[in-house]
Amino acid sequence: MPELEGLLRRCESLSRDVLKLVSDGRKVVVVTHIDADGLTSGSIVFATLARSGANVLIRCVPDLEPKLIKELASQKYDFYVFTDLASTLLAELELAFDGRFLVIDHHQLTEQDMQKPMVVNAWMYGYDGGREACSASMSYLFARSASSSNRDLSPLAVVGAVADRQDVGPNRSLTGLNKICLEDAQNAGLVTASKDLLFTGRETRPIHEAVALTSTPYLPGLTGSKDLVLSALHQAGLRLKDGGSWRTISTLDGEEKGKLTEVIAASLGASGGGTDAMASLVGEVYTLEIEDAFTPLRDAREFATLLNACGRMGVTGIGVSVCLGERSEALGSAMKSLAEYRLSLNRAIQGLVDNPSRMERHGNLVLVGAGGLVDEKILGPVASILTSSPGYRDKVVVALANSGDSELKVSSRVGDAFVGSVNLGLLMKEAAEGVGGVGGGHTMAAGAKIPSSGADSFRRLVTERVGS
Repeated sequence: MPELEGLLRRCESLSRDVLKLVSDGRKVVVVTHIDADGLTSGSIVFATLARSGANVLIRCVPDLEPKLIKELASQKYDFYVFTDLASTLLAELELAFDGRFLVIDHHQLTEQDMQKPMVVNAWMYGYDGGREACSASMSYLFARSASSSNRDLSPLAVVGAVADRQDVGPNRSLTGLNKICLEDAQNAGLVTASKDLLFTGRETRPIHEAVALTSTPYLPGLTGSKDLVLSALHQAGLRLKDGGSWRTISTLDGEEKGKLTEVIAASLGASGGGTDAMASLVGEVYTLEIEDAFTPLRDAREFATLLNACGRMGVTGIGVSVCLGERSEALGSAMKSLAEYRLSLNRAIQGLVDNPSRMERHGNLVLVGAGGLVDEKILGPVASILTSSPGYRDKVVVALANSGDSELKVSSRVGDAFVGSVNLGLLMKEAAEGVGGVGGGHTMAAGAKIPSSGADSFRRLVTERVGS
């Protein structure tokens, strides 16, 4: 059973300890992951400490490895806070920092590591960190414990939760700790929830572009086919412009949304897999009321995509600036990165589609050889898109791409229609460690970093466990 009160007491105790360090003038660094959950969680903790007068910096990293831990230790910060990272490397942190660190996370960890004094993790208190609590929601509870004035950070927790695809309750809703954060945001008038169509760019893009941009779920014959969608909507008689301006999905009334749905259902029915895809396109929409209409920050899922783009395109500082409220230059730069990110994803997916030999099928498992085609920074999103497409929704996808000269990055995902039983977090950890690498994550989504020389053994281990 979840132990919310125990978790809140732990957050209160830890926030007091960290704020005492702040009041003593200690130098603190927040180290976080580059994806949207990492950027939101790191920003929440950074804002909390900065508001308390801390001498604090934030650093965003794609992976936390023993080599990076040694580098951080050499920089002589007084205290280290890790968010969305480090739950599988606690022994290395203890050796490097001698207790001068805190890990706020939601990734799976061992029973032994749950007893560590400098870690607060959703799993320790009975919450499923893959479905009910992200790093941003954990960080928000820490921030709220530090000061009730930090409740204005609650929308970032909602963004982090949908970014990590934890909208798995009825009608794509949030549950567990994520729901608690959502309720705080709702009570403060910062976020509203409503049932609606879940298209990419529903607030910002012309209707036909929003449909064509939607990749989760992947819409066969529609995703990436802007002109085809435009033609189909014209033929259906849907009014696409208001005066001289393109309309967005958010401006459609109920009857018009029904017509849009019929057009998409007809197209998907012809291509197969339509019923499941349509079911994935309706659910709870989270609107950030403090953001301007027709911007990508207005919708929590679009906000999350924008942050993922900043992280994957190497401009994490811009993503953090947006999280902290910058709405001029930073937002403009983030929009440019979003356009580049979408183009990179489209190229990667099309490259894999055009090279079926890169997709090794072993029963329930698909091994994707993405080396030389997919940049490691977008490997996770590519794996997610694959598992949302009809040909892979019932599979486990494990994708491998080059990382430097001698290592491979691994991203693994479970399709929504997969009927077997697999714990990817545990599988990635064990298979990676078996070849001298590191790995971990969640039941449905996990990753690893392994030496290139261990690739064949890694593939064999994963195939033995899943490909049956």
